[in-house]
Amino acid sequence: MNTLLHQYSSDIKAERLLIYFTGWGTTPEVVGHLSVPEGWDYLTCWDYTTLKDGDLPDLSQYRKVIVVAWSMGVWAADKLAHLFPEDTYGVAINGTPLPMHNDYGIPDLIFQGTLDGLNDENRARFDRRMCGGKSLLALYQSFSARSTDDLRDELLSVYEQVKGLDASTPSLAWRKAYVGTKDLIVPPDNQTNYWSRFGTEVRILDDIGHYPFTLFATWDEVL
Repeated sequence: MNTLLHQYSSDIKAERLLIYFTGWGTTPEVVGHLSVPEGWDYLTCWDYTTLKDGDLPDLSQYRKVIVVAWSMGVWAADKLAHLFPEDTYGVAINGTPLPMHNDYGIPDLIFQGTLDGLNDENRARFDRRMCGGKSLLALYQSFSARSTDDLRDELLSVYEQVKGLDASTPSLAWRKAYVGTKDLIVPPDNQTNYWSRFGTEVRILDDIGHYPFTLFATWDEVL
């Protein structure tokens, strides 16, 4: 079984760290165009086949840590919240800590159907839905690809970890949540329903699908 994979970049002994948790089946390239704020270190995480405490480096040197998480990464970041420094807060993008939930995530039958029917053809259909059509599909497909078998293994493992999760208070202090009104993966109403329960600021992205990063040129804009 894989462990949480990550890339870590540090040009100076920075006191601030930005951590990005990407979505299911993706790699750091999906946000490779976003420039990191000056004076910050950057850690990006992906592949949630397993999530263990030892998967993250020691973060104790940092005075400030901010987590940005997209899609399935919101759940992964929330699950590992106990590893972050005390004052860490998060920014969620088109996701919730309940990736499979009829009211607050992807409805159960859709999640299970994606897992049961995952093959190369259905993966291509999922990518089209994630990109909201053909306009972003070529860009998305230019990123580093993982095999369909790899994605199936990850999704099966995530399913075993999230089935039966209830709508308890999130573990991480999520300060802001972006919700795309044309998200075809995680229903926008389910996202806003979840975040409104906990007083998280919701920022609506009009006419934006599940993959929203073409809106931004820097991480500063996201934050």
